[in-house]
Amino acid sequence: MAETSNEGSFSPLLSNLKEKKMPQEMSVSGTVITAGMSIASITVGSVYFHDCPAQYLIPYYLIISGVSSLLLLIPSILPCRNREEPSILVNVFHSIFGLFQLAFFIAGNVWIYSIYAPNYTDPTAANYCHKGLYLYAFWITTLVYIFLGLFIVIGCCALLCACCMSSRASSEVPE
Repeated sequence: MAETSNEGSFSPLLSNLKEKKMPQEMSVSGTVITAGMSIASITVGSVYFHDCPAQYLIPYYLIISGVSSLLLLIPSILPCRNREEPSILVNVFHSIFGLFQLAFFIAGNVWIYSIYAPNYTDPTAANYCHKGLYLYAFWITTLVYIFLGLFIVIGCCALLCACCMSSRASSEVPE
C-alpha cells in the first residue's frame, strides 16, 4: 500500500537538512574565517583611525562591525551551549545583533560608496582617505554582495534540482 503521509516520500535534500544543519568542519572553518576577518577589521580600523577625513566614520564602521561579529560568535563557541536547540536567550541575542549588523551594514555602504575613489595621495586634502583603510572597507563590503549573489544562485540551483528530483520521484511511484 502507498503511504499517504509525507514520511514515506523521497526527499534527500530536506531529510539532510532535518538531520544535520551543517558539517562540523564547515562550522569550525566558518567560525575561524569570521573571527579572523572581524579581528582584521578591528585592527585596520584602529590603526588608521584618523586617516580618512573624507569619511571619518569608516574606521568606526570597521571597528564596530568587527566587534559585533565577534559578539555574535560567542554563543556559538561556548562549550555549555545546547547544540540541538539554542535557548531563547541565544535566539534573542542573535536577533538583536543580527538586526544591528544589518542596519550598520547599510550605513557602512553609504559611508564607503559615497566617497568612492577618494584621494589616496594628499593627506591634507579634504577628500583624502588612506588607501589601505578605504580599499579594505570597500572590498570587505563588496565581498558581502558577491557571496550573497553566489548564495542566491546556488540556492536557486539547489531548489531547482530538488523540484526536479521531487517531480521525477513522484512520477515513478506505481499506483
